[in-house]
Amino acid sequence: MNWLAHTLLSSKSIEYQLGNLLADPMKGRWWPGVSDELVAGFQMHAAIDSFTDRNPWVLKSKARLGEKGYLKGVVIDIVYDYFLSQRWDEYVGLERQSFLTAFYVEALPAASSYPKPANDFIERLVRVKVFSQYHQWDGICEALYRLDKRLSPRILAKEKASDYIAQLSKQRQALDADFQHFFPELIDYFKRGSRLKEDDYWLY
Repeated sequence: MNWLAHTLLSSKSIEYQLGNLLADPMKGRWWPGVSDELVAGFQMHAAIDSFTDRNPWVLKSKARLGEKGYLKGVVIDIVYDYFLSQRWDEYVGLERQSFLTAFYVEALPAASSYPKPANDFIERLVRVKVFSQYHQWDGICEALYRLDKRLSPRILAKEKASDYIAQLSKQRQALDADFQHFFPELIDYFKRGSRLKEDDYWLY
C-alpha cells in the first residue's frame, strides 16, 4: 500500500504513523533513541507490505496492467490510495479532511528531531499536501509523473510509471472492485496484527 493507507493503518499516535510512513524512505532502518511507537510503525509497515504483496486481489489488479512491468506494484499502491480516499467514509470513523489536517499539524513538530533524510521526507509530504491530492484522479496522474522524476536511468530505459495511465483509466472500474475486496481484508489483518484496542485506531 501507499502512503495514505500506511498512515491510516496505524494507532492514534503520530509517532506510530510516522514510523509506518518512513519505513520505505529509511529502508526499514530506524535510528538510536526512537520511541517504541515509531518502531511499531516501522514493523507494521513491513507487515502490511508483506500481506499486500501476496494478496490475490492485488495480484489480480497487477495483472490488469499487463503481463510484464517492473513498476506495476508501485502503480497499484498509488491507485489504491485514490480508491481509499474516494471510499474513505466506508472504512473510517473520522472525516477525511479532519484526519489529514490533524496529521499535517502534528507531523512536522514530531519529525523535527529525526535525522535529516526522515525530516526532509515528512516536510516535503506536508508542504505539498500529497494525501490531499490523492482524492482526485488528476492528482494520481501527477503522482505517477513525479515518480518518473525519481526513477533511475536504468529503470526509465525500460518503462515509466506514467506509461500506465491509459491502462489505469481503462481498468479503473475493475481496479476499484479489486480494492473493495482487498481493503477490508487488509483492515482485518491490521486489527489482528497490531493488537490495538478499538479506541486506538480510526477504522470501523
